[in-house]
Amino acid sequence: MQTLEINVPDNKTRLVKEFLKELGVTVKVKKTDNVPNKDTIAAMNELKGGNGKKFKTVEDLFNSI
Repeated sequence: MQTLEINVPDNKTRLVKEFLKELGVTVKVKKTDNVPNKDTIAAMNELKGGNGKKFKTVEDLFNSI
């Protein structure tokens, strides 16, 4: 048995899976690691630095937006 890893655009995944299954190929979808983008990393670092805002209620949170 051989393993082949291919990157498929999200909008073509279903089509490729159906095609491979029709050929008798076992299909396993490998989930990619969720790596945060630079904005998310900056926000996490801000919170770690103690610069986040705390709210007593969810209503207070939404009123601040």
